[in-house]
Amino acid sequence: MIAEVLNDDFLLSAAEDTRLELKGVVEGRKRRESRDEGPLDGISSQEIQEVIDELNRAYDEFDQERERKSAWMCMPRSPILAILQTELTRVALEQKPEAFVEEPDDVAERRIADDRARVSDDGRRAFGKFEITRPKILSDPRWLWSGVVIAWHKFNKKAQFGGLPEQPLAIADDARIVLVGDWGSGLKRAQDVGNQIRATLNEGLAKRRDQHVIHLGDVYYTGSKGEYEENFLPYWPVKPGEDIGSFTVCGNHDMYRGGHEYYGTALADPRFDRQAGKSVFALRNSNWQVLGLDTAYEDKRLSNGQVEWIERQLDSAPDVRTMLLSHHQLWSAYEPAGELLRPDVDHILAAGRVDAWFWGHEHRCLVYEPRDGVKLTSCVGHGGVPEYLIASEGEPYPDGLRYDYRKRHGESIEPWNTFGFVVIDLAGRDMRVRYIDETGTEHHTEDLPA
Repeated sequence: MIAEVLNDDFLLSAAEDTRLELKGVVEGRKRRESRDEGPLDGISSQEIQEVIDELNRAYDEFDQERERKSAWMCMPRSPILAILQTELTRVALEQKPEAFVEEPDDVAERRIADDRARVSDDGRRAFGKFEITRPKILSDPRWLWSGVVIAWHKFNKKAQFGGLPEQPLAIADDARIVLVGDWGSGLKRAQDVGNQIRATLNEGLAKRRDQHVIHLGDVYYTGSKGEYEENFLPYWPVKPGEDIGSFTVCGNHDMYRGGHEYYGTALADPRFDRQAGKSVFALRNSNWQVLGLDTAYEDKRLSNGQVEWIERQLDSAPDVRTMLLSHHQLWSAYEPAGELLRPDVDHILAAGRVDAWFWGHEHRCLVYEPRDGVKLTSCVGHGGVPEYLIASEGEPYPDGLRYDYRKRHGESIEPWNTFGFVVIDLAGRDMRVRYIDETGTEHHTEDLPA
């Protein structure tokens, strides 16, 4: 990741710059002043206009959101802005790699070498509008504009849904399941999380445990082929050929190029063979079943017959306990969440058949009190993305929240979160959940007895 691309002023000025330049292309075509000999050749004016309109909408929405949150770290949930981040990074490193220096910090691995941005009172780099995105980085910015247009249309033309598994995969009665969410940033700290997961797997291998590692979604910025190959697969803690299950839930960022590389690159890696090319999966032993769901193919919903599929899994194994996994939240203590997802599953929760539900999306580590018939719900989206801490250690929790990992990372003036993951050990009908951070410190446990 590049520091400047993660800066909100930089991204917004790049969005406006791109919109204006694409608008000029469309207007030039109307006046027959441009032949577009280059990467925009063959892209219709209508396709370009769709991107212009979307950039305009996203710019206004994100600018308003930024005023409310006053956040510096830029990881937008707007598909078009995430696409712009991917294309800025790709084109800049391909066109002018000499413009960057390796300077890893808490939020990035590179920065612009000749960056002369002023520094604010709190030590952050600050940019004036438009002062940095024009030809400083890109030797031919048309590659950026065309890449954004092409990626936007991939987003609108989704890959075919992978289908639903007919039978669950058998796991041991004492299986170990490792969960990590929103991990695919490739940052050094995310790699540290991967190394700590690896240490946990080594300990399990020594005890001959049946083990499975599950990613709860999101490879940044948009799940492009290069991002899976650079930020995700090289650091995945399961080694090729090992008898350890690997699974990855589909997240919203995985769908920002239509999910084509989620299926074509991530799930095509042999380590994910047990997932059989599907974004939905089921694991089962004598006492537990683990259902991995896709809440991203249709954003924040269970699409393509998943609700009925869950019902069939419950009906086919009425005596086992059930754990659900998803990228999106059922609810949240800190932001609006679950308005679309809960109506899909309210009747399932009311039946009292869901014992636990783990999710990501928010870059936090949270545990909730029992609610709506679910005994344990937990957000574990703190695997690989820096996030400002909302509250300090010692402050009261919001209603319904039982645990919030608020340990501040490092000595920086900026209150970044501490990354981590979860280890679930099954023992008969009992389940123990251990929360471990990027340093290997176990900071919380939850027990879900029979």
